Amino acid sequence: MAETKQAASLMSIEELKQKLGVSDAVFEGTKAANGWKSGRQVEEKEFKEACEAFRKAPVDGSKKDKEAKG
Repeated sequence: MAETKQAASLMSIEELKQKLGVSDAVFEGTKAANGWKSGRQVEEKEFKEACEAFRKAPVDGSKKDKEAKG
């Protein structure tokens, strides 16, 4: 029963893109950043978090240094 509930909460990333109105650029960037292939199934929460992380990431791909250098 729990397995059925888990399977029911998964949706393909393409379906989630349509449902949430994610732009093509953000969708493709999120796929690349997470190593996802077309048809991947994830929960809506995971997809939203991945898209938000992609939107907030630096454009040049660099990691922010947590220590100030002086």
